[in-house]
Amino acid sequence: MSILTKMAVMPSKLKYKLVVSFCLMSLLPILSGVYVASLFIKFPFELTSANLAATSLVLIFSLAMSLLGYYVAKQVVYPIIDAGMVAKNIAEGRWDIERQIHEIKGADELEDLSRSLHTISTNARELLQKVEKLSMKDKLTGLYNATYIRERLQEEIQRSIHYQRPCAFAYLAIDGFDGYTARYGEAASEDVLKAMAKVFGKRLSEFDRAARITKDEFAIILPDKNKKTAIEFVEAMKREVAEHLLAKPNGQKIHFTVSIGISENPLDGVTGNDLFRIAQERMNAARKRGSNLLEAFA
Repeated sequence: MSILTKMAVMPSKLKYKLVVSFCLMSLLPILSGVYVASLFIKFPFELTSANLAATSLVLIFSLAMSLLGYYVAKQVVYPIIDAGMVAKNIAEGRWDIERQIHEIKGADELEDLSRSLHTISTNARELLQKVEKLSMKDKLTGLYNATYIRERLQEEIQRSIHYQRPCAFAYLAIDGFDGYTARYGEAASEDVLKAMAKVFGKRLSEFDRAARITKDEFAIILPDKNKKTAIEFVEAMKREVAEHLLAKPNGQKIHFTVSIGISENPLDGVTGNDLFRIAQERMNAARKRGSNLLEAFA
């Protein structure tokens, strides 16, 4: 990124101050030299060796000071501009700034600032990652995330054991989603995921919980449902998806289906990890056999 591009995004007051400082430090010595040289010139001008020597020495000295001022100004102004760009990127939530930070070179104080910005960036990124892990919801779909659903599943199993009630768990994956994403892009695939969340919203009761586990995989906790009633529920959802989960990239209608695996407490396990793993394995088994299939016993 050029220096002019960097300065274009800086605050106006700081930009003008830096430009003025840069000009003064590089041009002021020349102007001062010209003024001093003019003191040795008398009118009518007499071309003497003494006049030429004095004028030349003053001009050479002023030019040297101007170059030195330019170098010093560059060492100060450029790092300030780079530091301003890094700070702006941090404020806007962009963390891919490692190269920018390491390119900030200048006075020791500015290099200290570079290290401080690096620390701030690292800490902020780690904090954001922790917040995302603690968050209960998936940003794209509004469904719960994998961390929450695992914890809630364990709680539901403990409740079902206490009250001697069943608890089923379903694991779903959209068939052919990777191929669709590769052909039509991320934006189109995100629309499909949002539409999938709406299907859940139509079918789930106030006690059911749905989550997005990975890119195209979802899970549902079905409290108080045994495997038979869970299969009936999921079959109805499977039909809902086949009929209403629709995309229209480039005006072309594309319907989607899902592969599903089901597990139940206590038949398939007595912990949340057991039910999660078995339902996921059964979904993968159904997927290998084809599309729009359900597996509840393998």
